[in-house]
Amino acid sequence: MNSLSVRFEIEEVIKTLELNREGLFEVRKDQWKDILRNVEERFLVKAHYTHGLHWGWNRLKEPKFTVRFVDRPFKYIKDLIEDENIWFIVEDLYDKMWLYEGTRDTIFRVIPELCHLNEYFLISKKFQWLLCEDHHEIIHLHGKEIIDRMKTFVEKNTGKIIM
Repeated sequence: MNSLSVRFEIEEVIKTLELNREGLFEVRKDQWKDILRNVEERFLVKAHYTHGLHWGWNRLKEPKFTVRFVDRPFKYIKDLIEDENIWFIVEDLYDKMWLYEGTRDTIFRVIPELCHLNEYFLISKKFQWLLCEDHHEIIHLHGKEIIDRMKTFVEKNTGKIIM
């Protein structure tokens, strides 16, 4: 296994922090394709059938919203997510996407520990919203519910936002 792999790194963090596997686990091989396809169909504008989640934040459907924080975004976005269980999609080497299911709290314990995490998506299991942090540490959102919460946060925390 490649030590630069985010998947490998996630497994190491789970072991090191002694996290409960129920709090973060890979989605079964017989389920992940359908879930990724649903994510792409629900949230992305696909100009070509080969367009997947790689740089998908560039092709989000409306309503969408983008914000850049002065500090690492994961410190602020956890509180925007009300769902306890969510999808966590990470981009790995060679644009490979790995799909995890987990609790919000466990995912946000893992994210700051990952050195090779460039882009990731957090998604409502009901496909109501999507949040993505891209490789520039910019947050991209889709879905009225989470956009409204982010706009409220931005209004109250202008010092934490790059305008």
